[in-house]
Amino acid sequence: MNKPYISLFDNPPNRKGTNTFKWDFNHVKYGREDVIPMWIADMDFAVPQVITQALAKRIKHPVYGYSYRSEDYVDAIVNWLAQYHDWPVNKKHLAFYPPGTVSAINMLINQLTEIGDEILVFTPSYPPLMKMVNENQRILVESPLIKIDNEYQMDFENFRTSISSKTRLLLFCSPHNPTGRVWREEELLEVATICRDNNIVVISDEVHADLLLAGKKHTHFNRLAAHLRPTSVTIISPGKTFNIAALSQSTLICDNKALMQNIQRQISTAHLSLDNAFSATATQAAYSHGLDWLNALLDYLKTNREFIHEFLSANLPKVVLVSGQGTYLAWLDFSAIRLSHEDIYQKLIKQAGVGLYNGLEFGDCGEKFFRLNFACSHELLKKAMYQIYQVFREF
Repeated sequence: MNKPYISLFDNPPNRKGTNTFKWDFNHVKYGREDVIPMWIADMDFAVPQVITQALAKRIKHPVYGYSYRSEDYVDAIVNWLAQYHDWPVNKKHLAFYPPGTVSAINMLINQLTEIGDEILVFTPSYPPLMKMVNENQRILVESPLIKIDNEYQMDFENFRTSISSKTRLLLFCSPHNPTGRVWREEELLEVATICRDNNIVVISDEVHADLLLAGKKHTHFNRLAAHLRPTSVTIISPGKTFNIAALSQSTLICDNKALMQNIQRQISTAHLSLDNAFSATATQAAYSHGLDWLNALLDYLKTNREFIHEFLSANLPKVVLVSGQGTYLAWLDFSAIRLSHEDIYQKLIKQAGVGLYNGLEFGDCGEKFFRLNFACSHELLKKAMYQIYQVFREF
């Protein structure tokens, strides 16, 4: 890895005092300030310098009025998909939703379903997806993933039997959050076939698509041949990849003409046709010039993930890192620890001083599991893992 990047990742800026959920919210979330927060999915690392330079240049101009979406901006997204993912996408199949991915999914739920309709989710699942279903008065149907040889897989038999005449939508997460599974193309084709045969629309949240371990390949759902899949929308964003989640932006990819027209109508009706000037600037710079930084980041994350696996295997084998091929999220299995889920959670906070994401928020199948964000310095990760070891080695 390039030494300047190692230094950048080894010495992240102090985020305290920036109103960050991760570091400035401990007193609310945990009731104490000294917890190491490793729950929320953003990174501690400074963004690529090309982004700060682009923002600085834009900020230097002292007028921040309305701005339109430039062709260079659109080209940056199209070129990223073509060059990084080898996926040529027609610009006509792109829609832009400035409030971000979660808001875009909420819009699609309301556009594609009615109150009382069923929406399928593979669990464990990113909590906001399930929360949106319930809060929109739709019926959440969970299809639990199954863990075989320490890797999560979709239970297609359960998936089929979970579908009813009221099932309208599948909220799909790819790569999967929280497990880090990168779905193989044959798995995606099976999902596509089942949904197509049952007239179920697929919304595929793919915000972690760029964050893969070396040698792994991500297949976007909408890249599957159109005749093999149902109506579907793939959603991407630079927020996770380049650590610019606060500069909200999402791109919706849909080749169904009628649905795309409805999406554009919703965007127009909500007066969301204009981007935030700074989000647009950051997005264009990231996709155009951020590849070197990303490659270095992926090397660093790989080392962090390997450290977690090696540390637990050598020192705390009753806690297992579930096999994953993407994201910077570790799904930790505490099932062999002789304590209840709540006791484990409280010990993590009160004794270990480490704040992990409570697995039960990802569904009932998250009992005795916890999600750890390892997008932090090696030093901080080692400190957190040692503190966890000190508390749980006796159990």
